[in-house]
Amino acid sequence: MGSPVPLRNWAALVLPMGRKILFWSFLILTWPLWAQSTSWSNPQADQGQFVFPQRAYYDDNQSALVFSPDEPIFHDYWGYTLPIPPGAQILGIEVRLDAWHWRFGWPVESRLWVELSWDGGQSWTSTGYGTGRLPLSETTFVLGGPSDLWGRASWSAEELAPGNFRVRVRGIGSARLDWVATRVYYRTGFGLTVEPRTINLGTLSLADYDRGYLEALAIQSVELQSPASWTLYIAATDAHWNYTGDLPDPQKPCGHLLWRVEDTAGTVSVAEKSYVPLAVANRMVAQGGAGVAKLSLSFRLLVDYDTTWPGIYSLHFLYTLVSS
Repeated sequence: MGSPVPLRNWAALVLPMGRKILFWSFLILTWPLWAQSTSWSNPQADQGQFVFPQRAYYDDNQSALVFSPDEPIFHDYWGYTLPIPPGAQILGIEVRLDAWHWRFGWPVESRLWVELSWDGGQSWTSTGYGTGRLPLSETTFVLGGPSDLWGRASWSAEELAPGNFRVRVRGIGSARLDWVATRVYYRTGFGLTVEPRTINLGTLSLADYDRGYLEALAIQSVELQSPASWTLYIAATDAHWNYTGDLPDPQKPCGHLLWRVEDTAGTVSVAEKSYVPLAVANRMVAQGGAGVAKLSLSFRLLVDYDTTWPGIYSLHFLYTLVSS
């Protein structure tokens, strides 16, 4: 599970007779180390020194030829279609070579190496990979990996576009190359926001005390994005409100702040629509599927003369978004 990412927003309530209540909500996001990948993609264009280079476009038992007993020659392949969602984080790149040594009478072994370009062949990765000595039968070599960025700090979807991304294959000896394919691993967006960051619940009246609560409907909105099914939780960090004032601490319970989901949109499938007392244990706010979801939350603050004395009260609570 990835590292939690904390965000912060706060709300305030001003009460008569010097009573002031503050409560802050913190956001925590957690996610497993999952990734998605494209399928193997074929090149659509090439340039270089191999013979019959187009025969390496597909996995079809036809092969490009490498003839160079003295020094390596190279060939560039590009035009790969790699459907990366906008805003996705690139995690790794793999290049697949289906190749083997072809006996041609030269007393040299055959080898292949690969480098990548992100700007149409103007620049190339400093980290490259090779097949080692090629065997006499067709063998699949997968170079790079799900978390391998080939020596670069990051890649963008634009750099992997058909016109920008290129694979350079260097070869020596006499070799056959049946397929030059590429696959990309990525992680799509995952996030949680709460607005507004500052909430003013107003000032309590005698009617609020007579009624026993102050209610604020749909006062806070939550928006989240997840590439997989998700669950949103809420929990207080302490069982009681923190009190600052001239009187003894009334030990106002955190459960005097009630919450519920007022409205939902997007991928929400289940939501808590009844008022629930805030507790130190996690309570599910909502669940849903992959995509974007929106919720609005209402709060009800319980007030009485026994637990709402003059002073300042503060309470922290957490929203936690977990994606599976």
